[in-house]
Amino acid sequence: MMQEIDLICGYKIKHLSKDNNNIIEKFCEKCSDYFILCDGEFPSKEKINKIFTDLPPNKNFDDKFLLGVYNSDELVGIVDIIKDFPTIGEWMLGLMLLAPEERGSGLGKMAHEALVEWAKGLGAKTFRIGVLEDNYRAFNFWSNLGYTKIREISMDFSSKTHMVNIMRLQV
Repeated sequence: MMQEIDLICGYKIKHLSKDNNNIIEKFCEKCSDYFILCDGEFPSKEKINKIFTDLPPNKNFDDKFLLGVYNSDELVGIVDIIKDFPTIGEWMLGLMLLAPEERGSGLGKMAHEALVEWAKGLGAKTFRIGVLEDNYRAFNFWSNLGYTKIREISMDFSSKTHMVNIMRLQV
């Protein structure tokens, strides 16, 4: 488990657990625009539970960091990171989602920079993320942070199929 990371102005990044399920459900409902873009539907309890349980092949829960970004006591972001996937030294951001009112504020960049520094201390050499092709704001966000597209793949999400841009950042 990670220690808390202090950001500026009272923002913190800290570990999330199943004990936080109710606040995560409320957060996901607030971010329903993202789930509708991905899945074509509002986030179900099953979909929200998958945030806790989804793992890529050959990984276990010791490799998964589910983190919350907090403004004082309010959850304003969720970050899901898998270390050493798909290769040793590459860390996959499975999800980085901010509340609508926090988007565009600089919080995402600040949280990302703090997470990269933390992960480098644990052996991260690169970060990887998959960005839906039709999520233009996200693609621009990650590009502005220095991520470059390395390939694209087709992926199925609930009732939708998307082209996903696989992007990588050297840290």
